[in-house]
Amino acid sequence: MRACVLTTVHPYNDNRIFYKQIRTLLKAGYQVTYIAPCPPGVNRLEGIDLVPLPRLPRSHRPLNWWRALRAALRSRADIFHFHDPELIGVGLLLRMLTGRPVIYDIHESYPQAVLGKRWIPGWSRPLIAKAVRLLEWLAGRAFDGIVVPVPVIYERFRRSSRRSVLVHNYVDLGLFDYEEEGASPVLAQPYFVYAGSISTDRGALDCLAAFERLSREDVHLILVGRRSDTDPSVRDLPGHLSRGVYLLDMQPFERIPSLLRRSRAGLAPIRATPQYLDALPTKVLEYMAASKPVIASDLPLVRGIIEEAGCGLLVEPGNVEQLAEAMAYILDHPAEAEEMGRRGRRAVVERYSWETEGQRLLGLYEEVLGSNPHTEMENA
Repeated sequence: MRACVLTTVHPYNDNRIFYKQIRTLLKAGYQVTYIAPCPPGVNRLEGIDLVPLPRLPRSHRPLNWWRALRAALRSRADIFHFHDPELIGVGLLLRMLTGRPVIYDIHESYPQAVLGKRWIPGWSRPLIAKAVRLLEWLAGRAFDGIVVPVPVIYERFRRSSRRSVLVHNYVDLGLFDYEEEGASPVLAQPYFVYAGSISTDRGALDCLAAFERLSREDVHLILVGRRSDTDPSVRDLPGHLSRGVYLLDMQPFERIPSLLRRSRAGLAPIRATPQYLDALPTKVLEYMAASKPVIASDLPLVRGIIEEAGCGLLVEPGNVEQLAEAMAYILDHPAEAEEMGRRGRRAVVERYSWETEGQRLLGLYEEVLGSNPHTEMENA
């Protein structure tokens, strides 16, 4: 079977799309065409038929919608799987023009996300959020399958969509089973790590402020990830870093486990915005998979995992003083911190592994392909 995976927003090496879902499809025997924004020079990935799109600013991304549609039609795929709400129109065209099944993969609560977008005028956000909710309701009825990452979103689509499945964005433990050679000198010193999108709402600036309050000369802070291009507070970060703070650009995911493993703790101080209230930051689980204690915001899904596993410390969202105190506690109680890390790793192995989630995704593919008349006729 041939699957075509599309995104115009996420980077080509997105953790959920490439490292988890596409690799799962490949292992199951699917031939995969992958259409995604790529930097110059990237044109092949692990035997995948990669169709690179130029990385464009938001205002020019509609050009990539047309490119993605043409490439998807040329792929002659048996099933299409897209990952961005802006591609709903492309998905509908693929469904109409090919008759093949189409899956819409929802990464977060987009109506809630709209309410926190600073680049959208405040007066229009509620209206746009309602429009997005209506559009997704229609998408649920139009497409053959809906994939969602958390229970709150699943409840929205469970009854209104033709077919929906909850596929948690859990950890692929296989990516944490090796050790990278040749750590750079900074990694030889004690440090905290913040990994993920670097923005105000994700808590990156709170990490900087807490690190300044911590005031430990022998300790470092590493922030690694892609900076938000719509958040002025982080665009100028390279010129405003404190001593002992290192800002790394987005890294290939293969390098992240070693970076986490050598840290004292992982930081996830996400703000309590509408977008993140019911979200589960994947980095929390990745810190746990690396056997490191977690310092995270006290948000519902995060609280449930950390308290159940006993693998970290919770702080009030946006409370820099509490964050600094939690960092100091980890430094001053190394044996307890190490035990937190062990408990977190055990919880991931037992309850938060991608292996089961990958099987749910494959089950959806099999169900959708089995009920589609085009694939049924070809397999007869």
